Amino acid sequence: MNKNPIREQHWRFFAGGAVTLLMIVTIFLTLMKLGSSMHHLLWGIPVLVVSLLDIYFLTRSLLQHPKKIDTRLSSLLIGLGTTFGFSVLVMFFSAPQAGGEMMAEVRRVGAFIAVLPYPLVIWALFCLGDCLTVVPEAHAVVAHGPYKYSRHPLYVCYIIWAVADVLMFPTWPMVVASVSQIAFLMLRLRREEALLLQTFPEYRYYYKRTGLVGSWM
Repeated sequence: MNKNPIREQHWRFFAGGAVTLLMIVTIFLTLMKLGSSMHHLLWGIPVLVVSLLDIYFLTRSLLQHPKKIDTRLSSLLIGLGTTFGFSVLVMFFSAPQAGGEMMAEVRRVGAFIAVLPYPLVIWALFCLGDCLTVVPEAHAVVAHGPYKYSRHPLYVCYIIWAVADVLMFPTWPMVVASVSQIAFLMLRLRREEALLLQTFPEYRYYYKRTGLVGSWM
């Protein structure tokens, strides 16, 4: 962990700027894809809403002064990938696929699953507020709203989306991108938890009683 406050702040702004750029690219690519199919429309409109909320809350968080920051380069790369890096990849791999009625039904199930997490994501973002970050940062212990039932409701939704992406667009590149995103998410949440456990004694009690979903994990 870096102890230099000026360097830490530069690191935070670099990470936030990089993710904001990825989000702008995501918004642009999403707008281009909206007319491709009904699946893209159902997936793309909520993506635009969540992307704009992410930019808003991330900008607010950069104005705060966290107690601790993980400034490892690997944490930055993991943060960029899990936040929006894989979302950009999805745009390139999400071409409409040919297939029979069975594959069409699988894609419909994927589209339904993809839409489900959006209300939870928006709820979680408003509860997380200024604590939304790219690299692991210790701002405060958020334990209300969906965080009362899950330590990482956003990550749970990202995992659901990764599965839905494979169902909607079943290609090997999409499988690789989705599996990689889930792996990066698990690495990121472990690093965030380690930082919070070091910083906030009260997080240990929250950690013990709350899992990814309920008391699980």
